Amino acid sequence: MTGTSTADVEYGKISEEGLAKIRARVGHGFENRRPWRTEVTVDAIYHLALAIGDLHPLYIDEAYAAKSKWGTLLAPPIMIQCFDTLRAVGSAGLPEGLPGVHSIWSGSMYEFDQPLKCGDKVRSKSYLKDVREVESKFAGGRTVFQTYEAVYWNQKDEKLGVRQDTWIRNERHTTKKTAKYSETELATWTLDEIHELWKAYDTEERTVARKWADVQVGDKLSPILKGPLTPTAEIAFESFFGVYLVGNKVASNLYKRHPKLMIPNEQGVPEPPQRVHWDNQFTKNLLGLPGAYDLGPERCAWLMQGATNWMGDDGILRKIEAQYRKFNYMGDVTWMRGEVTGKERVDGRNMVTLEVRCENHRDEVTAKARIEVELP
Repeated sequence: MTGTSTADVEYGKISEEGLAKIRARVGHGFENRRPWRTEVTVDAIYHLALAIGDLHPLYIDEAYAAKSKWGTLLAPPIMIQCFDTLRAVGSAGLPEGLPGVHSIWSGSMYEFDQPLKCGDKVRSKSYLKDVREVESKFAGGRTVFQTYEAVYWNQKDEKLGVRQDTWIRNERHTTKKTAKYSETELATWTLDEIHELWKAYDTEERTVARKWADVQVGDKLSPILKGPLTPTAEIAFESFFGVYLVGNKVASNLYKRHPKLMIPNEQGVPEPPQRVHWDNQFTKNLLGLPGAYDLGPERCAWLMQGATNWMGDDGILRKIEAQYRKFNYMGDVTWMRGEVTGKERVDGRNMVTLEVRCENHRDEVTAKARIEVELP
């Protein structure tokens, strides 16, 4: 047996040296990375609408959108994250310092100065905003929260918005050892049950026009169904944003730059850890979880849809603060439900506050969000 290097000892560990490296990056960006997208196009909007299952006519019907107050297609709000360099294809996604330490999205915040419109050319500034260490029952060891921020502008130098994402970093070996969610069973469904669930897709409701004067605190949002979650659906979502979906020479280049990022698959070929989002056995072996799970921002997109379906074509989603509370596993069914919790005029704007949540078939809340929308 060969000797073990310091690097090997530190692999998968949250060390003081690793934390120091990351903290030194606070305030710094990722200048050498290229964003996945730079322009809001008809095709990009269409592809994202299909990936998240949000077929709003303002996204997919050019004739309909041309007659709206916007005069053109709008993009699903979640699209804005593909214009920054917080995560870029061919990169490690996170600052160096904690190789082999798993990352999980724990929360997101988006603020919008204006909607994303077809034809917008987007530039951004991205950087690590904050690093803090906390205790975690899930991980059972040292846990670190890293918050990133990105600011966006269009081709007219008008600010489009800002987002913050927080990722929890935990040691895989302690996560697997605690196996906090190991007793959860992956859902299985009969074809008759699937058909019954899918009837909800045919009855999904969307408001065309909603006025602030007609809104009352306590009003309910029409529920929205998503799922059952499949690896195919997850890859459809992730492929829109690029992330770690790489192969061939691009994968080879990524391995050369970040060998500790890659994990050999059952055939001995190194792959990024993104397989936890579609490979049940891989996820079980790596983290001790029942199976693969979605990306938090996917549920954020669904929570946003809860608001955009409700607010009408002239409404503007101004802010969302989302928390991802539990895993959304392969086979899970998710319902978006919510209600109006506030209504006031702020700086001349007619604002409404919504509380929207993701509820699975186990009656668990897997994500929730506070959303602010502006109405006519």
